Amino acid sequence: MTPDPQQGDPDTTYTIADDEETAAREYERLRVLARWKDPGTIDALRAVGISEGWRCLEVGAGAGTISAWMAQTVGATGSVLSTDVDLRFHGDPVGNTEVREHDITSDPLPDASFDLVHARAVLQHIAEREAVLDGLLAVLRPGGWLVVEEADMRSFEAQPLPEPLSSLHAAMCMAAAHQEYRDPNFGTRVLGLLRERGMADLEATGHTETMRGGEDSAEWWFLAVEHVRDRLVDAGVISAADFDAALAQARAPGFVMLGPLSIQVRGRKQ
Repeated sequence: MTPDPQQGDPDTTYTIADDEETAAREYERLRVLARWKDPGTIDALRAVGISEGWRCLEVGAGAGTISAWMAQTVGATGSVLSTDVDLRFHGDPVGNTEVREHDITSDPLPDASFDLVHARAVLQHIAEREAVLDGLLAVLRPGGWLVVEEADMRSFEAQPLPEPLSSLHAAMCMAAAHQEYRDPNFGTRVLGLLRERGMADLEATGHTETMRGGEDSAEWWFLAVEHVRDRLVDAGVISAADFDAALAQARAPGFVMLGPLSIQVRGRKQ
């Protein structure tokens, strides 16, 4: 099987290896991703009216940048619970923030406690995604908002690219498709799942952005690709020379490619 960008058991988990080089790369990748994605996430959170005094839950906090923004927005009378299964990459807490190592598939949270729950690119990596979604709804108070951001990767996977980048991209997409725990197109299902669960004021927004060589819009992906360079080469999927040439193509100034379709869905618990 082609290796997954993440370094755990490829069929069951989403984890990052413990070696120093991989951890440092993931630390940088999450911050690159935050610089690129946080403005759109903040717009979505503002759209539901986040304000002083709100109690917020951030699931899969990563670098913790959205948790920090939430804490600044809700002020001293509000609170933020910032959770992730791996806290190595989380920044220092801001304001009234609790940072908690937490597995959303198994660890409990208090029912009906939060005004806002947010998760970005989390559920696609969890086999129990619908049960987790039910759990997120359970921890919302009546009238509270859920904001979920997930992708549909099909156009991203299908786009034509020059060689050898095309072969590397195809190998990475094939690896993602064979991860039994993962649904890279889960973004298309979220709205319907929330409708079935009786959420009110549902709204979905989708957009695709340009990924540009040498910029945050593309570097988040190619840092992930770098995680598996040695594994791809050792497996004979691609030669070392072609791998390095493909990343050089992708990182060249002026290079552009189509980014994944990102779908934001928000709804209010009745």
